[in-house]
Amino acid sequence: MNIDFASSEHAEQIAALHAASWAATYSDVLSPYYLEHVVPTERLAIWQERFENPKANQFALVALEAGVVVAFACAFVGEHSDWGSYLDNLHVKPSHQGRGVGRSLLLQVAAICEQRCSGQGLYLSVNQSNLHAQRFYLALGAQNSQAAVWNAPDGTSVPTFRFSWASAAALAENAANQSFKRDALKRAP
Repeated sequence: MNIDFASSEHAEQIAALHAASWAATYSDVLSPYYLEHVVPTERLAIWQERFENPKANQFALVALEAGVVVAFACAFVGEHSDWGSYLDNLHVKPSHQGRGVGRSLLLQVAAICEQRCSGQGLYLSVNQSNLHAQRFYLALGAQNSQAAVWNAPDGTSVPTFRFSWASAAALAENAANQSFKRDALKRAP
């Protein structure tokens, strides 16, 4: 697996993975019609726009396996004066979940955010019903910082939590320690 910066050549694969991830993750909070009939074209339009007219603080990464996008992340460096950089997307194909792909992407995001805007935090929104994602971020040292609401594109109000790290550097350090502990346990007699 290779992690690299995403480009317009990845837009269709990213959009397809994004739409599939939403269909699987948000089926309990977004309308079935919206997920099936609107999201695929809407996500493609959004990703094409992000690559054609990127915000100055935006970057996206892809995890590739044999040239196929198996995961992606998108962040906005220094997006919020109090919370720091914003992780807008982190999606991994179900076939690659539990293999460290999401963790690797998140570490790369943290490293880039720290490099570009040293000392700032990192934050994201998580659907309150997405317990899998919450466990993932908590295991990497995130704090559940506050409740909020996502006004979804289909008009639905979705309860969310803001998860955050005090600094992108702290995330990278905590994740490295987690990796060391996990690897040490695998090697233990």
